[in-house]
Amino acid sequence: MIQFWKPKVFVLDSMENMPDIHCHVLPGIDDGAANADQSISLLKKYKDLGFKKIIATPHTMGEVYPNTPESIAQAYKQIENEIEAIALSYSSEYMLDENFEKLLDSDTLLPLKDKYLLVEMSYFQPPIHLDQLVFKITSLGYTPVLAHPERYAFYHKSLSVFDDLKRKGCMLQLNALSLSKHYGSAVQKTAFELLSDGKYDFIGTDTHKLSHLELLSGLQISKKQQPALQLLCRNNILSFS
Repeated sequence: MIQFWKPKVFVLDSMENMPDIHCHVLPGIDDGAANADQSISLLKKYKDLGFKKIIATPHTMGEVYPNTPESIAQAYKQIENEIEAIALSYSSEYMLDENFEKLLDSDTLLPLKDKYLLVEMSYFQPPIHLDQLVFKITSLGYTPVLAHPERYAFYHKSLSVFDDLKRKGCMLQLNALSLSKHYGSAVQKTAFELLSDGKYDFIGTDTHKLSHLELLSGLQISKKQQPALQLLCRNNILSFS
């Protein structure tokens, strides 16, 4: 049987000068870096991989991670001057829950930049009033950026839901490691399907620990898929540099 070799390229090659818009590097406030030492190790690895700008996005998630602009700023100040070669700023990854609605009403949100809000859902089920939430976010002038849509297993057999969300003003952010089997084969398959169909708008690493960046450094995809990936990286540069 004839086998055809498919040339591969490193994902990192497309990420040159790209801001990472999704990571958990601030110390001690979510399930990412536990302390300042771990944060500094992550920032050094980012520097080694060629990243020059990072937007830290700790979880804001009800009573689990009840972060506020003040708690996030305090964590940021612990490490803001540690790595001079990297421009570090902060935002948050907001769980679409009842607490988020209260934050919307109180106007105490931290956008990625301008009016882009990084949001996520539970991995068990979508918000009951998702459409109303998206409408409320956009009516207040924000653009919701849904983190890692490929990881929501309840949508794997109904990917058309993302077309509907995009029509309503939501943008989609790919997790780079979803292009591997790090989150499982089903997530990888969905990620490539959404990528091939041009559904994604941005890309992020969703780094929580050093091993995530180590996996990223060796991650390869087929050369045929590189143009779609490069488009996302350019979008990151244009929107968040």
